[in-house]
Amino acid sequence: MAYRIAAVLLSLGCVLCGHWYMNATRAKDYKSAFPRKGLAGLCFVAAGLCLLPLCPDRGFARLVVAGLCFGLLGDQLLALRFLTGKRHDLMFALGALAFSVGHVWYLLALCGRGVGLLRPSLPFLVAGLAAAALYARLRRIDPGKFRCAALVYIALVVSMAAAACALAARRFSAGALLFAVGGVCFAVSDNLLLARSFGGVRTEGINSAIHISYYAAQLLIAWSLAFL
Repeated sequence: MAYRIAAVLLSLGCVLCGHWYMNATRAKDYKSAFPRKGLAGLCFVAAGLCLLPLCPDRGFARLVVAGLCFGLLGDQLLALRFLTGKRHDLMFALGALAFSVGHVWYLLALCGRGVGLLRPSLPFLVAGLAAAALYARLRRIDPGKFRCAALVYIALVVSMAAAACALAARRFSAGALLFAVGGVCFAVSDNLLLARSFGGVRTEGINSAIHISYYAAQLLIAWSLAFL
């Protein structure tokens, strides 16, 4: 019970710090935004660590926590792009790389739970990639020199979401469902981020949607450990 209470408090901390971070970005106060984003990330990592002992599959849990840690690293690298001037593109690329490693850990965790997961995930993968391609076309997203990297990254995050959905369909549990919803939120968040970064869609609404879906994704994935 104590682990769950701690995880609830840390989840609330993540939401609160994420809200503070958004307020700082709206004010273009990027020096204040950087530590606030870091605190939000530390909260979802700490929540995952609190819930790790409740997961019956410790191998799965460790891989998930590794993914959460790389999410925190990706957060901070992306936030640094607003503080480093000429290194903006480098920080963006490094942040995306850190998130990619995190998605690999998530994929390994999911594949460890479902033998033969590849075939069941194909319908979800095709649907996810088709939706991402349609959205990119409608928003006229043009990553330019990041085109190949963006395609690989979106394919990776959609693959992770597809594997999570396949696991929930194949070996249903509340934890698998939470992971699946989290995976879909991650894919939505990253597609919105591409639209904001390379499609010229820079409204406050889309920025809020990016971060709400992102923090929801990380917290849902963390909480999947308690209900696997």
